[in-house]
Amino acid sequence: MYFFFQIALSGIATGAIYGLIAVGYSLTYMTTKALNFALGMWVMLGGMLTYSLIVLHAFHPLAALAIVVAALFALGIVAERFSVMPFLRAGSDVWVMSTLAVGFLMIDLAEIVWGRSPTPVPPLLGKNPIYIGPVAVLPQQLLIIAAACVTFIALDLFYRRTLLGKAFRAVAHSGETSSLMGIDTRRVQAVSYAAAAALAGFAGFLVVPLTLAEPQLGTVLGLKAFAIAIIAGLAAPRGILICGLAYGALEALISGYFYTGIRDILGFSLMILALFLKPEGLFGKPVEERA
Repeated sequence: MYFFFQIALSGIATGAIYGLIAVGYSLTYMTTKALNFALGMWVMLGGMLTYSLIVLHAFHPLAALAIVVAALFALGIVAERFSVMPFLRAGSDVWVMSTLAVGFLMIDLAEIVWGRSPTPVPPLLGKNPIYIGPVAVLPQQLLIIAAACVTFIALDLFYRRTLLGKAFRAVAHSGETSSLMGIDTRRVQAVSYAAAAALAGFAGFLVVPLTLAEPQLGTVLGLKAFAIAIIAGLAAPRGILICGLAYGALEALISGYFYTGIRDILGFSLMILALFLKPEGLFGKPVEERA
């Protein structure tokens, strides 16, 4: 039983990272009906910037976090302006390839700037484990779980209590109607893309002390987060957190009790099953079509 809780808690921390990335897919999909397939690379960029700021330049972690989130938000605005918006205006689906192209460009630039060798980043809250009964957990893992929960609560309040959040919901329901009501849909779409990039950077900031800083950091994380977004429902941010935590725990338990390689089959198998049984996702609502 001790081993069960030990690996499950570790998996929940990983699942929280998946959830943070996956909600980025939801943000862009709800406002633009487009997906940013480079989100994993934005995670990598956040991790590499964290490495530069904390390890190379000795920034305080809070200062590094502020810089990472602000930088990725600004870069997200630029990337959306040149790689997504022109194709959305033209009614083309080429944005799929353009976001992927931006992602591969980021990997190439990261290899030029930082090299290909994985580099450790010190944990933000120290290396000594915290004991919850007989279960030992790293402070960084608890920080990730807490940060993910606070982030999702803040997003929920943003959607429900702020004017911009209500504009997000209106554009998600109908961009054309929102525009007729005076909402700047272009601004909402740009902010959603930038916010997704910033959330991915935040995930990179949190996860890099548990992994290593390297240009390939976000590739697998982005793919698994996409699977979770599909399983939960791209229009169901609340469900994404639940699915992320559950998926992380299940993945860790499978790795702990069975063969590690099986965990990489898990996510995409569940995604295919979810699409077959409930295309809108476990927490999504069927789209009503009116004549």
